[in-house]
Amino acid sequence: METKLFTEVWAQLLLSANDRHHVQEFLTAECGIKRHRIISNMHLTVYYARRSMPGVVSTLEPARVVIPASETRFMVMAPGGENPRPDIDPSKRKVGIRVHRQSSAMPAIIGYRQRLIAHEDAAVLGARRPSDQRRNAFGARQFQPHVSLLRPGSRVDRDLTKIGKLFRREIGELVFDRFVIDVATRPIPVRH
Repeated sequence: METKLFTEVWAQLLLSANDRHHVQEFLTAECGIKRHRIISNMHLTVYYARRSMPGVVSTLEPARVVIPASETRFMVMAPGGENPRPDIDPSKRKVGIRVHRQSSAMPAIIGYRQRLIAHEDAAVLGARRPSDQRRNAFGARQFQPHVSLLRPGSRVDRDLTKIGKLFRREIGELVFDRFVIDVATRPIPVRH
């Protein structure tokens, strides 16, 4: 079987080690979630592309983006997972928090996003519409800043408003202290 090189570009804000530990402790102690069901690399993806982007290189730099927990809501990481649905069981899916569109952190998040959007040219986009503050050219159609927290099998309550209220009360703010751009090229099998 032949292989072809496939490039992806990820740009993420990484949650600080202190806040990651605080969130993990909250989820285990207050919510009874087993540690192995908690995602360890908590981050907010600001941009994703399934293309090589000229001028974009892997980077790791200091950042400071503060998201008040009061400006987040729990959700299931599935299409339409912002709202409770009888066909989606949160305990069997990945669960996280989404950031309100009116969040005080949105200008900073969009600022990091714009750095990547600036590299979307006709060669990168092809027939796709370019990304903007709300739309993605690649991946999920709508850009919705979120942080995945729980793996499938967490046994979290079906009513995510319960954990959300506790989270907003116990976690004052989330500090993201590093910005990373990861350009990864890997082989994929090609069928003839």
